[in-house]
Amino acid sequence: MSFLEDSEIILRPLELSDAEGDYPNWLNDMETSKGNSHHRFPYSRDEAREYIRSSRASENDVILAIVEKCSGNHIGNISLLDICWFSHSAKFAILVGSSTARGKGIGFRSGKLILEHGFIALNLHRIYCGTYVTNTAMNSLARKLGMTLVGTLRESAYKDGLYLGENLFDILRPEYLAKI
Repeated sequence: MSFLEDSEIILRPLELSDAEGDYPNWLNDMETSKGNSHHRFPYSRDEAREYIRSSRASENDVILAIVEKCSGNHIGNISLLDICWFSHSAKFAILVGSSTARGKGIGFRSGKLILEHGFIALNLHRIYCGTYVTNTAMNSLARKLGMTLVGTLRESAYKDGLYLGENLFDILRPEYLAKI
C-alpha cells in the first residue's frame, strides 16, 4: 500500500512483515547506526514487531517505510514524531538502513515527501530535527531540505565512549512554502 510516493520511492506504513526482513539488522549494525542513538542494546525481531504495532496505533507519530519502487525493497524508515497538535510541530527522523541505498538521494526524496505531508496535509507550522555534530550525512540532509541550524547542544549525547554535541535544525511552514 502506497501512502506517499514519487517516481523512485514509496513511503508506506510499516508492516509486520518488515520485521522479518533487514530492518532489525540496521539497528544492530554499528556502521548503519553510528550517526544515531541506536546500537546501544541489541534489537530483536520481537522488538521490531512491537514497535511496528505501536507505531500503527499512534495518533502523534507518522512512521513510514521507505521502499524502492523498482525492487520493492524496504530500504529505510522516515518519521514525523511527537506531533504536538496544539503547537503544530513535529520531529523529523530518518534512517536509510540499506547500505546500497545510501548516497543516491533517497533521504532527500523521502524528506521532501514527508515535509510536504507535514506542512500541507497535517497543517504543521514547524518541523525540527536533531543530529550528532559528527553525522555529516544528516547535517547535510537537514540543510538540503531547507532547515536552519538553530543551535548546538554541547556534549549532550554519549555514544561509543564519546560525548557528542547535537545540532538542532528546524524549518517553519512559511519558509517551506516559499521554497516550493
